[in-house]
Amino acid sequence: MFLITGPMNNPRDNPTELEEFKALYNTYAPKLIYYAAKYVDPVTAEDLVQDVFFKIWQKKIFHYIKEGISHYLYRSVQHTCLDYLKHKEITGNYRETILTQLKIEEIRFNDDPSFLFAEDRRLSAIYHEIEKLPERCREIFTMSYLEERKTTEIASLLDISKRTVEAQLYKALKQLRGALLKRNQDPDK
Repeated sequence: MFLITGPMNNPRDNPTELEEFKALYNTYAPKLIYYAAKYVDPVTAEDLVQDVFFKIWQKKIFHYIKEGISHYLYRSVQHTCLDYLKHKEITGNYRETILTQLKIEEIRFNDDPSFLFAEDRRLSAIYHEIEKLPERCREIFTMSYLEERKTTEIASLLDISKRTVEAQLYKALKQLRGALLKRNQDPDK
């Protein structure tokens, strides 16, 4: 539940307005906190979302943006996270600065969903090409790269030499690279 404090109009002056605002907060705050937590820690995410709602309450703009309220709220939280991270970048140490820059780039990257679709297409193409590998080669490749098993463990499990595992991995990578390069040159495939 949203606790209203600070220099606001007395909620008793307009109880309908307060109820509308509470409903707005209860509907969107959990989703917005989850969204903000992708970029900042959960406690900060909650604080930033509260700040966004506080500003909306102070300006009394929630009456005027009912049509695009969802978009407005997500954009506001996104910009608030971005501002927070930029400020943190200025005040943080080198390691934190690098992590903050990565988060800022992630926010900017996620601003254009076409990149996400391109990544999905790339992953689908990779999995499609993995399926085309010969059975033993595919099994070894899957164990190594998808299950993250070591070469010696794979050799032991399949009762083959470590050198055979390495040769099959080389073969799989060579075939995948070739197929993906060909696919990139001819994107209609």
